[in-house]
Amino acid sequence: MESKKAVIYYRVSTEDQAQFGVSLEQQKKNCVSYAEANHIEVVKMFHDDGESAKTVDRPGLQEMLKFCAQKGRGIDCLMVYKVDRLSRNVNDYSNILVFLSKLGIKLISTTEAIDETPTGKFIGNIMAASAQFDNDIKSQRVTACMREKLEQGIWCWKAPFGYLNGRDETNRKTIVLDEKRAPIIRWAFEQYATGSYTLEEIRREINKKGLRAWKGGEVSSQLMNRIITCKFFIGVMTSKGEDLDNGTHERLISEELFYKCQAVLRRNNKADNISRSRPSEAFALKHFVICAYCGRPLTAYFSTGKCGGEYPYYRCYNKDCASKKSIAKKKIENDFVDYLKDIVPTDKFAKSFKAVILDVWQDEYKRINSDRERQLKRTESLKNEKAKLIEMKKKELLPDDDFKEAFDKLRSELNEMEANLSEVRVSEFNIDEAVDYVFDFFKALPRHWEEATCEQRIKLQSLIFAEKPVYDYIKFQTPKLSPILQIKKDLALANSSFVAPTGIEPVLPH
Repeated sequence: MESKKAVIYYRVSTEDQAQFGVSLEQQKKNCVSYAEANHIEVVKMFHDDGESAKTVDRPGLQEMLKFCAQKGRGIDCLMVYKVDRLSRNVNDYSNILVFLSKLGIKLISTTEAIDETPTGKFIGNIMAASAQFDNDIKSQRVTACMREKLEQGIWCWKAPFGYLNGRDETNRKTIVLDEKRAPIIRWAFEQYATGSYTLEEIRREINKKGLRAWKGGEVSSQLMNRIITCKFFIGVMTSKGEDLDNGTHERLISEELFYKCQAVLRRNNKADNISRSRPSEAFALKHFVICAYCGRPLTAYFSTGKCGGEYPYYRCYNKDCASKKSIAKKKIENDFVDYLKDIVPTDKFAKSFKAVILDVWQDEYKRINSDRERQLKRTESLKNEKAKLIEMKKKELLPDDDFKEAFDKLRSELNEMEANLSEVRVSEFNIDEAVDYVFDFFKALPRHWEEATCEQRIKLQSLIFAEKPVYDYIKFQTPKLSPILQIKKDLALANSSFVAPTGIEPVLPH
């Protein structure tokens, strides 16, 4: 009789089994012995070490199937120790059988009675279904165990960024603060909460401080966004879209600091970003100044002279614009400084406006404190409702769906309330000194802009102008300004006695 040819596939699912190799060798030896006893020539052997059979995405299995497809006419059978070594999923098992059948390859289990007869196929399907059932039961138990751990406040997976997996004094797995990363992350939250920096500026600073991602690279913009919105830092664990705020791990920051940062993040996202494209370090007005003729932002470039020198220019990039196309950087920036000199408050204006600010401040301070007291009471009421809801769930007085809907709604309102509280926090300070400082700064606005770096200029411009300024290549035209500067403009136009304007209040500290 002509000797049949076969390939052997064997697998173990755990790293420990793969390392010690007992199960691998046992499967291999059993298949080889079966082949010798039945005069079957083993052409090649394939195996997967530490791979689960829940899916077919296994290197050894894929290599074996590819080999069979290429050598299909020369291979008579595929030998496995047991059906569950090949697959523990009924659909995958059936698909593999169909694939082998098209190639004329028979599946042989050296320990199970499967063959091409109806009974043998039925037994094979029963074996695969039993393996899948076993997997499903284990998966269900693991999921229930994980859920129980979460409800106990224990994180069961890899530690989030800023934490490390460790063990406590009883050698149980736990989560501990990463002593190298945690202080820098805490610093990032503290700085961002001031509202003085963008996320990009914070990202650059923490990279300078040496904060690195898991694989050693610099913190990316995506990671920075995940950091600033990570609730794990305040004890809230998220699983499948559900938040559980009973984490037993050490908090990295306070809830107040976290929600204050979320308020700043929402405010920054809603704000009109005057220039979304990052200008070069040489052109602070690039994409910021609007052409008066066509209404499009000016761009900038360097022109190369005959002797090789580079000369900076601003220009309108609209080919259909009727304006002159280019203007020297020095010219437009000098015009911009002159414009700043024209819009800054005078001493007489500052003195008159200061009296109004002090009156408005007193009224606003009282109103804010009153609102804060009201919001504190509402926050306390929401916390009590939350505690009652959890107690009802423990006593199984609420169905899971009703509890989740009510709990999510309550949590959302509570988070919003805490964010609002962080925004209306008012500290005692010397209002006279604060107003004097602001007006002293505004009076020196042109000098501050000239001495600033490109990045500082861009930030300063965004504070001064609520809308982009318009330039007609001779002078700047007055757009919508920040409140204080706009008041000066309105007063000058009206030429009237000074009264407190409606809706103009000082910016309150946080």
